[in-house]
Amino acid sequence: MLHWFILICLIVILPFLLGLAPVKYMNSLQRTPMMAYISGWFLSFAAFEIVAVPFILLEKSFTMLVWVYSIVILIMVILSVWYGKEVLGLFWQNTHKIRYWKTSEKIGWLIVLILIGAQMIAAVCLEYYDGDDAYYVATAVMTDTFDTMYLRDNYTGYIYPLDARHALSPTPIYQAWLSRLSGIHPAAIAHSALGAVWLVFMYGIYSQIANRLFPKKKEYRPLFMIFICVWFVFGNISLYTAETFAMTRTWQGKGLMAGMIIPALFLCFLYMSDTKIYRGMWWLFISVILSSVFATSISFMLVPTLVGVAAIFIALNKKDFKLFIRMCLCAAPCLVLGAVYFIVR
Repeated sequence: MLHWFILICLIVILPFLLGLAPVKYMNSLQRTPMMAYISGWFLSFAAFEIVAVPFILLEKSFTMLVWVYSIVILIMVILSVWYGKEVLGLFWQNTHKIRYWKTSEKIGWLIVLILIGAQMIAAVCLEYYDGDDAYYVATAVMTDTFDTMYLRDNYTGYIYPLDARHALSPTPIYQAWLSRLSGIHPAAIAHSALGAVWLVFMYGIYSQIANRLFPKKKEYRPLFMIFICVWFVFGNISLYTAETFAMTRTWQGKGLMAGMIIPALFLCFLYMSDTKIYRGMWWLFISVILSSVFATSISFMLVPTLVGVAAIFIALNKKDFKLFIRMCLCAAPCLVLGAVYFIVR
C-alpha cells in the first residue's frame, strides 16, 4: 500500500501543487483546480525534458538523473505552493457555488463523471497490449534495471550506441523515474495507473476548452463534455486515431501527443486570442511546447508549424506584430532541440 500511496502522490497530488503558481497568474475563467492539475503536469514534463536530455546525451547514469530531477521538482513544488497558496482558498470558496448550479447542469456533469469513470475502468480492466509496448514499457524497465538510458537494446538487453532517435523524447525515462521512487513495476504504472489517470488529464484539458468556448453559458459545458466523451468511446475506427491512442496507449509518447498536447496547444491558442494574455498562460504555453518534445520527436516539425500558423492569424486579428514574435520565440526551444536531434543523429 505504501508503494501505491507514493505513486498517487506523484501522479495526483504533485501535479496539482505544481500548478498552483501558474494558475495564480491567470484570469478568473482559467483559475480552476483542473487548470492547476493540467499546468502541473505540463510543468513537470517540461522540467524533465530540460533536466533529462543533457544526462541522456552525456550517457550519465539514471540514478544521477533521479536525484537531480527529484531535487528540482521538490524545489518547484515548494515555490509553487509558497507563491500560489492563496489560490487554494479560492478553490475552496468556489466549491460552495456548486449548490447554485441549475439542476440540468448538475445532471450533465454527473453524466460526464460516469462516462469518464467507465472509461477509466475499461482502460485498466480491459487492457489492450499494444505492440509498441515492446519498446516504450521495455525502455522504462531497462532504464530502471540497468541504470542506463537509451544505451541497451530493449529486445535483447545488449549494450549498443545511444538511441539518438528517441534520446530527446524521454517519456519512458519519466515513467522509470516514477517506478524508482514508488517501487512499482513500470508496466504496472503504465497500464494500471497512467492509463486511467492520464484519461482524467486529457478530459481535464477538454473541460478547460469548454470553459473558454462557453464563458457565460455554463450549462453548455457539460453538454460539450458529454459529446467529447461519447466521441472518444466510438472513435476506435482504426489503430491510429487519437481516440484509440487515448484508450489503449496514453502512456506512450505518441498517445500523450495526440491526446493531451495537441488539445492543450489549441487551448492556449484560444486564450492567446483574448484581449489580455496573462502571465500564467505564457507559462503553460511554453510548458506545452517543451512537453511536445518530451513526448515525441515529430514535434520538432509539427509544433513550430502549428504555433507559426496560429501566431499569424492571432497577430493579424489583434493587429499586434509583437505577439507574433513572442509566440514564435516560445517555439524556439522546440527548434533548438530539433537541431540537437539532427546533430546527435
